[in-house]
Amino acid sequence: MKKKTKVNAIKLLVFSLIATSVFNSCNQEFTKIIPSGEEDEELVDIEYGQPKVLLLIVDGARGQSVRDAKTPVFTQLLPQAIHSWSSLSEEGAQGIAANWTDIITGVGINKHGVVDNDFSTNKLDLYPTIFSRITNFNSDSKLALISADPQFLENYGNDVTTEQASSDEDVTSKVKTALQADDCTMITAHFQDVQRAGLESGFDLSFDTYSDAIYTFDSQVGDILESLNQRENFDQEKWLVVITSSQGGEFTIPESENDNTVFSEPAVNTFTIMYSPSYSSKFIGKPYIGNKFSGEFMRFNDTKYAELQSNENELYNLGDEDFTIEIKVKKNRGSNNNYRFSHPSLIGKRETWQGGWDQELMNGWVIHLSDNFWVFNARGDTGYGEIKADENQRLNDATWNTITVVGLQREGERFVRLYTNGEFNREGNITGWGNMDSDWPLRIGFLPTREGWRSDAYLADAKIWKIAMPEDMVAQYSCEVGVDPNHPYYDYLAGYWPLMGANSEGMVFDEGPFGANLTLGEAGYPTTLLNDYICTPSTEELGQLVPRTFDVPAQIISWLKVPRQLNWQLDGRVWLDK
Repeated sequence: MKKKTKVNAIKLLVFSLIATSVFNSCNQEFTKIIPSGEEDEELVDIEYGQPKVLLLIVDGARGQSVRDAKTPVFTQLLPQAIHSWSSLSEEGAQGIAANWTDIITGVGINKHGVVDNDFSTNKLDLYPTIFSRITNFNSDSKLALISADPQFLENYGNDVTTEQASSDEDVTSKVKTALQADDCTMITAHFQDVQRAGLESGFDLSFDTYSDAIYTFDSQVGDILESLNQRENFDQEKWLVVITSSQGGEFTIPESENDNTVFSEPAVNTFTIMYSPSYSSKFIGKPYIGNKFSGEFMRFNDTKYAELQSNENELYNLGDEDFTIEIKVKKNRGSNNNYRFSHPSLIGKRETWQGGWDQELMNGWVIHLSDNFWVFNARGDTGYGEIKADENQRLNDATWNTITVVGLQREGERFVRLYTNGEFNREGNITGWGNMDSDWPLRIGFLPTREGWRSDAYLADAKIWKIAMPEDMVAQYSCEVGVDPNHPYYDYLAGYWPLMGANSEGMVFDEGPFGANLTLGEAGYPTTLLNDYICTPSTEELGQLVPRTFDVPAQIISWLKVPRQLNWQLDGRVWLDK
C-alpha cells in the first residue's frame, strides 16, 4: 500500500536519520530493568538507577493499520522493543473511557467499573491510578499528565500534574517542554486525532484521512523522542518508552481474514511498543488459534433434526454402563442476535425434552445448550438431574467447539465428566439416577418439546463410544476430526456421524462399524460450505498471549521499581524481551 504523509520526502529522510542517531547514541547507557528469566516482577532482582517512563496513548489506532503503514519512527524503534500489532483492548468496553481506565489503573472493567464513557460508576477509590501507586511509594516522584480532553484530565488527575492542551499538536509541544525538567519521573500524553480521523472516514489505511493521521502521529512521536535525547542528563537516566493505542476502530475486514475470534474484531485491535535501547527485539504476534475444519455442513436451526430409525437404537442407551459422547458445535446468532440459547437440544435419546422433566416419559438423556454454556441432562429409573459446564469454559461463539461427556464407574459409584475442547470442566455423581435406557430413537438436533427451545448451530463429527474415554485420550483427540481405525479405542466405537451433508434421500451416514444411518426430518436440508477453526482458545486465554490495555501499568511499575502489592489486584502482567 502506498504510504501517505504530510511531510515531504527530504524532511522524512532527515527525520529518519535523526531518529536513528537519537536511539543508537544511548544504546550502551541503558541498563535492562526487566530480566530475561522471570515474569514475576516481585521476585525480580532489579538493578537500581534513575528509571523514567514516557507513556504515549493514542486513541483509535488499529494495530493492523499501524503495522501496514510501516511508519518511519516506529520502524526505527522495533529492533529494541517488545512490540505487538495484535494487542487487545477490552472486548466488553462500551466506550473509550473504559479502555483509558484500563491503561491508567492496570485493572479491567469488572474492577474499575468504567464500562462506557460515564465515570459515575467508577471504583477509582478501590483501584486508583498508576500515578497514585507511584506517588504513594515515592512522594518525590514528579509526574505529568497531558491531554486535550478535559474528561481525561479530570478523572485521572489525582497525584499527577495535569496540563490541558488545545490539540494533539499542542500535546506534542507540552510533552517536549515537560521533558526539559531535570526531575521528571513519568510523563503521560494522550492523543486523539487518529480516532477523529477514523470516525470521519473509516478506520483503515484505505482512507486517506485515517492514513495521514497515523503518519502525523508517528512524526509527533519522533519530535518527542528527539527532545528526550536532548535531556542534559539523558546518559545517566534509564527511559522506558511505551506507545500504545487505547482501542482500534470499527471496520469490516475481508472474510478471508476473519477467524471468528477476538483477533478479527478491529474495534479491539490495538498496537503496543515498549522501547528501551537495552531491550532485544521481541515480536508478539497473533497466537495459534487451532486447526481448520472445512466442508459442507447442515445447519440445525428451528426444528431440524436427524434421527436413527433402525433397530440399532439400543446401542445408544447409556444404561448403567460406561460411555463417551462427543459432538462438535458451531453456534450462530440466535433470535436475540447473540450466541446465548435457552435449553435447545444438540443430541439426545428420549421421547421429549421440556420443562418438568421428572416425568417418566422423559427417561433417557440429552446434551443441550444453556446460555453460553452446555448441559448434560438425564433421567433414569431411580432419579434424574443435570451436570452443567461451568463459567470457566464457555463455548466460543461462531467457531467450532468439541463437547465431550464421559460416564464411568469408580469405587462402586457412577459419575459423568464434562470436557470442553478437550479440557476437563466438571464432574457429577449420577449414581442415584439409575438405568438411563430409553426406547426412543437417537436424535441429533431438535427433540420434541412443548417449549420454545430452538437452537441455531452447525453440528458435526458426532461419536458415541461404549467405554469411558481416559482423560488423556479426550485431550488428545477432541480437536481432531474423524476416527482413524488405528485409534486405540476404535473397537469400542458404537457410532460415528460426520454430518457433512446428506444424500438425496435425506440419509446421514454412520461411518462407524454398525452402519446406523440417520434420517433427516425432511429431505433436502441445505448445506453451507464452512472453513473455520476447531477448539480455539477462549477470549480470556487468547488475551493472555498478547499485551492488553491493563498490562501497561504492570510494565511501568516494574520499570520504576515500585513493589507490586497483591492487594492491588492488578490484572496486568510484565512482558519480557526474551
